[in-house]
This record gives sequence, C-alpha cells and structure tokens, in this order.
Amino acid sequence: MLLPATQTVGGHRRRTTCLNNLKQISLAMINYSSSKMHFPPAYIADENGKPMHSWRVLLLPYLEQEELYNRYSFDEPWDGPNNSKLHDEIVDFYHCSHDKAAAANETSYMVVVGKGTGFDGSNTVSSFDITDGCSKTLLVVEVKNSSTHWMEPVDITMDEAVVRYTESSTAGSCCNHSGTVNVSLFDGSTHSISVPADPKQLRNLIEIADGNFVDVVEL
Repeated sequence: MLLPATQTVGGHRRRTTCLNNLKQISLAMINYSSSKMHFPPAYIADENGKPMHSWRVLLLPYLEQEELYNRYSFDEPWDGPNNSKLHDEIVDFYHCSHDKAAAANETSYMVVVGKGTGFDGSNTVSSFDITDGCSKTLLVVEVKNSSTHWMEPVDITMDEAVVRYTESSTAGSCCNHSGTVNVSLFDGSTHSISVPADPKQLRNLIEIADGNFVDVVEL
C-alpha cells in the first residue's frame, strides 16, 4: 500500500524530509544519466575487480558538492590516505536525520545490487535497458543504521532487501519511519511503501527487465 508523501499526520512530516533526500539523489542520478548516457555503476573497481569508489561519490557534482568531489582522489581507494581525510565530511542528502542509530557520515540510502538489478557491480545501464519501465523499477531505497560510510562502495543485495523489507521479524525495525520504507524509482518519483511488503512483488520492482510489471501502489 502506498502512503501519500504529503500527509502530515503523525510521522509523515519526518517522512517527507526523507523523501526529499531521495528526490534530490534521484534527480542527481537522472542528471548523471543525461550527461553520461547511462546511470552510475554501483561502484568503480580496480584492475582486480575490487570496489574502490561508490556511486555516492560519483553523484557529488550533481548534488552541488563539486568542491568536495574535487578533493576526492580516484587514484586510491575510498579509504586511502587522502580520501580518509574526507571521512568526517557530511553530505546531508545521504543521511536521514531520523536515522538516530547511525553517525551523520553514514549513508541512509542505498541501491540494490546484483544480477538483474540496475546496479550489477561496475556495469552500467541506460534507461533503454530498463524494459520494465522507469516508473515501475526501484532506484534507491532507505536503509536504517547501514553502518556504511557514504563514501564506502557498499550497498544492499536483492536477498538482503527481501529479508529486510518483507519478513515480519525484521520489517518492524528496518526503517526510520514506522511501518514504511521510503524508496525512489528510475523516473525520479518517490514513494513510501508499507512493510512488510510482498516478497515477489518487491523482487519484481527491483529487477529491471524481468517482464513482470509492478505498480508501486500495489506494494
């Protein structure tokens, strides 16, 4: 069930702030795609395939963070000698202010990674690859207490997402907003989905070209 982002009863005001973060991240994703002709990869890898740089770093120029981006070194890993000096930097859009258990430099937003998703390692996709439709495919998801620095090239897998958002034992503590998880889709729209969600529908929403079309309002 979809919950209107504009509602102000109870915790909906707090939810709207989080949805705004997702909106800015998603618009940055779309602007990146317009510039590069593809969405960012989940990470940039070194010559051995080891993740070095997160998509969150790649989006900095599209979030009006050019100065921070220019101080980041792509010649070393995200936690290398120079980049470690940036670890106290905070990008407000990457942290939900209601993620109380997490430090301010830890990300509250991740993409779902793996085969069949829009973020399969260092591979990239364009909107033409998302044959299930950009308005029916998940882009970014809220993750409570990720324990992941926003610069770290770590995200959430399909199986992790299904466990977190569909099992009643975990859904109650998965998100910063009681009973819902905030997400965005590849068309830039943002939504609040009730949890626990249906596992099959969630998988279909995440996969970009499985031929199973899911309207987010059905979740």
